Amino acid sequence: MAKVLYIVYDGLMEPLGMSQSWQYLKVLSGNHDITIISFEKKDNLLNKYKLNALKKEVEECGVSWYSLKYHKTPSILATLYDVVRGILVTLFFVKKSKIDFIHSRSYIPTLIALIANKLLNTRFIFDMRGFWADEQVDGGVWAKNSFTYKIIKRFERSFFLDASYIISLTNIGCSDVLSLDYMKDIKKKITVIPTCANLQLFHPEHTTTSDYDEIDHKFILGYVGSVGTFYLFDEVLKSFNALLKVKNNSKLLIINKGQHDYIFDKILEAGISSDHIEIKSVEYDEVSAEMNKMDAGIFYIKPAFSKRSSSPTKFAEFLGCGKPCISNFGVGDTESILEGEGVGIVLKGFSNNEHISAINKLLKLVKDKNIQKRCTHTAKKYFSLDSGVKKYDSVYRDLTNDV
Repeated sequence: MAKVLYIVYDGLMEPLGMSQSWQYLKVLSGNHDITIISFEKKDNLLNKYKLNALKKEVEECGVSWYSLKYHKTPSILATLYDVVRGILVTLFFVKKSKIDFIHSRSYIPTLIALIANKLLNTRFIFDMRGFWADEQVDGGVWAKNSFTYKIIKRFERSFFLDASYIISLTNIGCSDVLSLDYMKDIKKKITVIPTCANLQLFHPEHTTTSDYDEIDHKFILGYVGSVGTFYLFDEVLKSFNALLKVKNNSKLLIINKGQHDYIFDKILEAGISSDHIEIKSVEYDEVSAEMNKMDAGIFYIKPAFSKRSSSPTKFAEFLGCGKPCISNFGVGDTESILEGEGVGIVLKGFSNNEHISAINKLLKLVKDKNIQKRCTHTAKKYFSLDSGVKKYDSVYRDLTNDV
């Protein structure tokens, strides 16, 4: 049994923290002694019912959870303040609980873990989640020649070189790490663990029997998650407009938190009637039910270098619910899985003709009587939470034995 300190900058109470941190940890806690440090947003901390419910669940799993308040503004100073507090709390737990190693999720937690490594010689896992600094550049947040980008890339080098283990979301991302000049002669333990889904929660609620050739069938295209930055929502709306030309009673069901005004503005710009749009904000455990109302899922992500190491959470969840997807080229291993397993359509470009062609292919694919079974099989093959947990458990045990 390993004593693990898990640090996550995304709040445990956020949908991402719930699906990509807690879902793993509550299972891993059966074999390991886990302490969590998370940075929670103010609104979540004020939701006492939700906070107390999660605290109770965490305690019942025998996990220790220390939540720090997340600070957003002013951006750099707020993050530095969080890092300093994170370092102090981390050093306290490392000494108090005799932590074997730190599991740091993404860059800010890994900066904290690196400081602990330098001060106390504490080993750490760099669960990279993608090339974060390059994501900021690709997303237009930072300039590539900015001081912030350069300093983070310097830290990134230390993350890779000093980590006892590196975890990548994609095979392509793994290759990108190993191809870095300073990594070529370094023997480093690295493994691929994609973004997984709890398939006991994300599963089909009924067998697909609808006749999609019926004129009165209301085709529901589903979009789940954030919009803007890397998420090409304008292109999603172009595809939906193409869908409306084929099936004029179609609906776009959007599950999103906190960006509804922005979404409505974009819909207005696209000239789409609000009669064809439904926007909801639901809790994590309600997302599956909404996905099961959809005929197919859609997500377009900017095809940039940083997205080669991206594994979209919604992809695993759509497939788990038996829903084929339409996505675009250049996003991690998504393209090879969609085409290789026959569970979706890949948009090769963003012209109007590409959108129309992709939608027609999607409508044809949805009518395939075996599509639901292929989707769920693919979800189990690549994105099962059980599989992800086993891989993390293997990493934990390897580090525990490697002393």
